[in-house]
Amino acid sequence: MTIRDNILFGLPYDMEKYSRVVAACGLLPDLKQFPAGDATEIGQKGVNLSGGQKARVCLARACYSDADILLLDSPLAAVDAIVQSQIFTECICNLLADKTVVLVTHSADIIASEAANVKVLVENGTLMADRRDVTVPRRSYTLPMSPRSAKDDSSHDGEDNTNTNRDAGRLIDDEGREEGRVSKEVFLNYFNSLGGVKVCVFLFAVLALWQGFQIGSDLWLSHWTGQKNGSYNQDEAAYNMKIYSLLGAGAAIMVFARSATVVVVGLRASSHLFDNMTLSLLRAPLRFFDANPIGRIVNRYGDDISVVDFSLPFIFGGFLVTFFFTVCKLATAVYTMNFVGVLIIPLVWIYVTIANFYLAPSRDISRLWKVSSSPVLSHVTQSEEGVVVIRAFGQDIIQRMFNENFIRNDMNSRCWFASTVTQQWFQVRMQLIGCGGVFVVVSGLVYLRDYLSPGLVGLAFTYALSVDSGLASLVQLWSLMEIQMVSPERILEYSSIPAEGSSRPLVIEPNASWPRSSTVQFQDVVFSYKDGGQPVLKGLSFNVRNNEKIGIVGRTGAGKSSLTMALFRINELVSGRILIDGVDIATMPLRTLRSSLSIIPQSPVLFKGSLRAYMDPFDDFTDADIWSALEKVDMKSQVSALEGQLAYELSENGENFSVGERQMLCMTRALLNRSRIVVMDEATASIDHTTEKKLQEMIKRDFQNATVLTIAHRLGTVLNSDRIMVLSDGHVVEFDSPRNLVKNGSGVFYELAREGGYLEKKF
Repeated sequence: MTIRDNILFGLPYDMEKYSRVVAACGLLPDLKQFPAGDATEIGQKGVNLSGGQKARVCLARACYSDADILLLDSPLAAVDAIVQSQIFTECICNLLADKTVVLVTHSADIIASEAANVKVLVENGTLMADRRDVTVPRRSYTLPMSPRSAKDDSSHDGEDNTNTNRDAGRLIDDEGREEGRVSKEVFLNYFNSLGGVKVCVFLFAVLALWQGFQIGSDLWLSHWTGQKNGSYNQDEAAYNMKIYSLLGAGAAIMVFARSATVVVVGLRASSHLFDNMTLSLLRAPLRFFDANPIGRIVNRYGDDISVVDFSLPFIFGGFLVTFFFTVCKLATAVYTMNFVGVLIIPLVWIYVTIANFYLAPSRDISRLWKVSSSPVLSHVTQSEEGVVVIRAFGQDIIQRMFNENFIRNDMNSRCWFASTVTQQWFQVRMQLIGCGGVFVVVSGLVYLRDYLSPGLVGLAFTYALSVDSGLASLVQLWSLMEIQMVSPERILEYSSIPAEGSSRPLVIEPNASWPRSSTVQFQDVVFSYKDGGQPVLKGLSFNVRNNEKIGIVGRTGAGKSSLTMALFRINELVSGRILIDGVDIATMPLRTLRSSLSIIPQSPVLFKGSLRAYMDPFDDFTDADIWSALEKVDMKSQVSALEGQLAYELSENGENFSVGERQMLCMTRALLNRSRIVVMDEATASIDHTTEKKLQEMIKRDFQNATVLTIAHRLGTVLNSDRIMVLSDGHVVEFDSPRNLVKNGSGVFYELAREGGYLEKKF
């Protein structure tokens, strides 16, 4: 969905109302930065938006809904003081003046404002309400607004926030599919996954023995029944029975060996394809997951792997059996009755012609069917993730989501129906051709009855039935196998994804002691989220000294989190270099680089498993070390109260912890690893001021020998830093100590400090 679709959320577009909402939520400057404005697509979970942008898009959605009561859960935590002041004044106090608003916030300025009717303090699960009459009407109330922010806002009035270049705003491309015949490389890859030539030789040997036992048992039975002994001989009958039983048992053993081999090699091929695809996805660059919804990946792990697990091996085995059986029957028929060859050639030509005519559309329909399954899975996944929001917006939105799901399922069902119809069309024609072939043979036998012996007529009729059915089955199995080979084709597509760092094949492992110092240098760094996309870092250059504490501030979307992504080589740089301890990070293995860095992300993800396994996945530390680290981040009491304590089981994405608690657990990991470079991306956005002060003291104490890059919207988080870096539109606009930046009496940092009331408190 685009940004506009997320804000409208199914409601009709009202240009005037929409413009008011977007402006009040402070989104106009952000929309100007996007190549397609509000027509820019948002990826899975808003991957291409910053935390502040996601919060403001959600706020705009709530405002546009015209609900009478709005519950706002910390929407201002991830924005700077200027934007916070603007949104509180223009959105909450003016746009929503006639609405009931419940706002959760840590901002001291908002809590102290006179615009709140009721203030509720939550302490240890206890609500403490302080109600008072408001003397200042909310519509006329304003937080102090800096001249700079007011000027910025006015400069956007009346501007169209939708760029006509919609293609530039596309993040998710249409799912590609092959055309024409399944390539030889796919067949060869699957053939090698089965075991190659050795397996085929073994199967042909088993099939030859099976046919030998079958023919032998028939011949022995004929010999047995043709014996002309006048009296019954019990010993001879027992001997004949024994030989016949052994031949039958041999045939049964060969059938079992054939079936077991097909199952074993089929599962081996499936496992091989599964492992290769999984390894490729684990090594895939992040931009691949941005451009491909989760439904496409799940579809390959579900439907395509299921075909390779169950259908394809048995179709392959059945094809080999039918091929061997039909060839043997055909050879025997031609050997005993030469004229059969004249009849078989046109019959084979007709079968092959019909099969080729059927395969051309059937392959593409099968591909369309599989491609149309991905949007269904993606929609279900996204609906499940956003089920709370969907329900909160009422029955109309729920029904809209149902309708959208019906539309996607309907498209998938159409492809399935088309596949079924074409398959039935093919089978009917194969049966008609088979009946026609038998009719021709029978008519010929009747016409030539005076010239043929009864035995030859019976033999010809028998072989006509068996050869015709064998040819029909052979062509059908081959057609079905080629259609089912679309699944290995799709799996191989995801098995050949270029791995992270593959664009730089020459890597040099630095010394084991690297990094000796924690210096960081950015040299003319240009960084983009996708190849050919608009740069988000534009010629960024700065130097960070050893063990220096750097605060990074700027408006949401200025490039703060992008700087972190460039440092971790989430995407390769468009140009420029990043050096750590004098070594270009592009020349080293990704594992070496990332194991030397630690990050406390803005949206931390906890994996299912025990709490201890999350904090110490490789069992490098003792329980005492972990408890000590938990105590330093003020999480010891919370973990001690959990059932099982360190053995406590985390739920999916760590949903049984709050965002702030998850960030503290990430901080615990960073403390345990003792990395020389630590990045804190809005690590204090979801915690209270008391806990934040404790963390600042902990950083000073426990990260003395590390370089710390702290990205924050709360200015108080970074005021104790050695230097402050101010970013704007992917450039460094200010970089100096907090005191020197304030002394200038102007600039972005000065305005932020004044807006947050820090000039009097700290300077």
